Amino acid sequence: MNFSIRLENLLEEENLTQKQLALDLHIASSTINGYVKNNREPDFSMLVRLARYFDVSTDYLLGLSPEKKPAPSNLRSDQTKLLHLYDSLIPERREMLIEQAYFYHFLQKKL
Repeated sequence: MNFSIRLENLLEEENLTQKQLALDLHIASSTINGYVKNNREPDFSMLVRLARYFDVSTDYLLGLSPEKKPAPSNLRSDQTKLLHLYDSLIPERREMLIEQAYFYHFLQKKL
């Protein structure tokens, strides 16, 4: 099974439209459509973003593994959620999130 079929299946399983996925990832709908129609392929960065978005391994997306879930990591659930949220943000908002994290980090040190 190739990438385009896996992506289409994930969209169906999550009851998502291509447009909604594009909005969530801050990319053009035509990009997602190209992936589903097998007219284009994601770069490495986008492949990782898609894997994190759907909580599957990149090997699964590429058709190299029948297992959806990535191998267990040493990250806690809250850390994984934060990374998923970070990946879903546009670059400007990512910077804002990092600035807020630094603020809370330094605030905690003063207490």
